[in-house]
Amino acid sequence: MTQHTYLSYPDYRLRLALLFTVLISFWLLGSVSSRAQSVPDGAERIDIKTDLSDSLLFERVVTLLQADGYSGNFRTEKAKIVTDSRSIDTSDWTARIIAVLENGTVQLLTEGSDKTANPPIANERLTYKGKTDGPAKAGFARLDAFAHHLAKSILGSTLTYHVLP
Repeated sequence: MTQHTYLSYPDYRLRLALLFTVLISFWLLGSVSSRAQSVPDGAERIDIKTDLSDSLLFERVVTLLQADGYSGNFRTEKAKIVTDSRSIDTSDWTARIIAVLENGTVQLLTEGSDKTANPPIANERLTYKGKTDGPAKAGFARLDAFAHHLAKSILGSTLTYHVLP
């Protein structure tokens, strides 16, 4: 005859709470390590690879852009999403996010404009280089924040920076 030992209700709750705590700790550790990755100088684009289909990835990107306060015509063509421009800090520069989706990968880049410059600058690709408080780094830093928000929301995704040669 086999004898079974059952946990009392408080012991069961304690073990369940410990298991939950360990799982949350591992999840948070993974989130922290992805955010700890610093942006390399000269980064021009961020790729996020996922197992999602392009249609699901499109919906996720649009949902998070809208949740982060971005607007734009997100339904024109499903392979490319372009937001409206937003001000970069207190300068005259504005920047927009462009997301290109293909085979479960979203390529993120940002373009900036300054209409007060002489001559005016329109839709110039912003890279993570230059002065710390300059528009290129500030615009790319905003893109980086969105990329981490997106990557964190997709289990198993990988984030890669592409740097200019």
